[in-house]
Amino acid sequence: MAFDKTVTIPGDKTYKLSNNIKKYTLGDLGFITNKAGVHILHRALEPEKALDNAIQLKVSINQELTGFKMSTVSAGDVVRVDIFKNNNAAELVKLYYFFVNELIERGVLEEINE
Repeated sequence: MAFDKTVTIPGDKTYKLSNNIKKYTLGDLGFITNKAGVHILHRALEPEKALDNAIQLKVSINQELTGFKMSTVSAGDVVRVDIFKNNNAAELVKLYYFFVNELIERGVLEEINE
C-alpha cells in the first residue's frame, strides 16, 4: 500500500503531514524506524490490554517525510477497525484523540478542513 499525502479516518477527519515535520520529533514521540527507513508508531487504544492484544492507532511515515498511512487496527495489526462504531467507542475515541492531538501539537500532522 502506497503512502498518501492525506488520510481520512472513517468517522473522523482528514489529516495530512505537517510541513514542519522533523525526524527527531518522530523519535521523541516513540516512532521506530524499520530497515526500509519507514517511521512507525503503534499506540494501544485499550490500555488495560497489552499492545499486542489491543486495538491500536498505527501511523507510518515514509523515509522522505512526504507521505504517510494512518489507521486503527485490530490486535496483531490484522484488520482495520472502525473505533467510532465499536461497543467501547467512547473510551477508544477519547484515547485516539489524545494521541492524534499530540501528533498535531508536535507538528507531525495537521487537520484538513473540508
